[in-house]
Amino acid sequence: MKSAFIILTIFLLSFQQSISQTKEEAREILNTICSEAFHGRGYAMGGAQKTAQFIENRLKKLGLKKFDKSYFQKFKIHVNTLSGNNSVSINNKKLIPGVDYLFSASSDSLTGTFDLAIIDSSLISQPEKFKKFIHADFSDKVILIDTLGLLKRNFHDAYQMITEINTLKAKAVVAITRKKLIYSPSKIRKDFPLIILKQSSLPNKPKEIQIAVDSKYYSAFETQNIIAYIKGKTDTSIVFSAHYDHLGTMGRDVFFPGANDNGSGVASLLTLAKYFSKQKKPKYNIVFMFFSGEELGLQGSYYYSEHPVFPLKKIKFFINLDMVGSGDNGIKIVNGTVFKTEFDKLVTINNRNNYLPSIKIRGKAANSDHYFFFEKGVPTIFIYTLGKYKEYHNIFDTPERLPLSKFEGLMHLLIDFINDL
Repeated sequence: MKSAFIILTIFLLSFQQSISQTKEEAREILNTICSEAFHGRGYAMGGAQKTAQFIENRLKKLGLKKFDKSYFQKFKIHVNTLSGNNSVSINNKKLIPGVDYLFSASSDSLTGTFDLAIIDSSLISQPEKFKKFIHADFSDKVILIDTLGLLKRNFHDAYQMITEINTLKAKAVVAITRKKLIYSPSKIRKDFPLIILKQSSLPNKPKEIQIAVDSKYYSAFETQNIIAYIKGKTDTSIVFSAHYDHLGTMGRDVFFPGANDNGSGVASLLTLAKYFSKQKKPKYNIVFMFFSGEELGLQGSYYYSEHPVFPLKKIKFFINLDMVGSGDNGIKIVNGTVFKTEFDKLVTINNRNNYLPSIKIRGKAANSDHYFFFEKGVPTIFIYTLGKYKEYHNIFDTPERLPLSKFEGLMHLLIDFINDL
């Protein structure tokens, strides 16, 4: 009896140590691919390509197989990039990029000093004055548009036209926001720069602005999905997916680390690949798909769904992981209402082992790389974690901030679920 207790104790200690090592390895992956050297895993400065090579090297070391001669599935995208000079000053006060302001990723290049023409509530409330204002020549000015105090319903359309298509034909447009600064890449380049400026960073009586922004547009930028697998006993497959691209850079000095979105998904897939590569031969192939172009509108997963390397009908189940770096409040499962049997199985496993605080259900949503597979009839769910962590599409989504609080629990849940399948 005593020896059995000792053996059980040793096993539990060993088990806890392996969990700790798994989390540490995940954080090492995050520290690497979210570092400045990977340039925000974007399409400028080789960030996405460098990340793809990192993933490829990991897959090779684990001995995962290729469906073709390469792990890579290449495709081309349209993208505008901001990788050169990047600065904004108002009234000769230099602002901090990523903190005080963001350039829209669709911005055109511009360098110079310009007078500011301001649209605010005091101007909008005077129709005659506003009418005269909008008929002025702004070809050598920058429009600054401040919505504070604007209650007129019809102003929303005017605001959209000024910020989206620059109807006043100004050199650039500055839009004031009171929300968090959020950046997203762009498939297009407009003929003017758009600057999103924090209201708290706007000086009193702004009169003059200095702008420097360099953009480069690619009409056929080559990137790649990465696909690898562990051979099973049948030709049916279980698929894990995650996108590895992120927002890239905004100028030379600002990059977006993307720890939760979606470094966490990459770390999860590599963790699962390592685990299953060391187990006995599974019943089904276990496939790992790392998609590019997600941040530009699910480009990589769409391309793959149209050009699969094995028949989509051979996929038994598909699990997409995106933003899985917290978990204090559990997880949510998109398509859980559609695939209720699988959802209930995950809940049962979790209730038995207490891996996560909760598993919440959600219906259909076109919000990640599962979507085009689901549209083609593949049984597919998308999992993301719930918790206090809220950094998203900004410079603060860093590995040191990301808690990975329920990383081990999620990994165990998925492993048990696959073994049960």
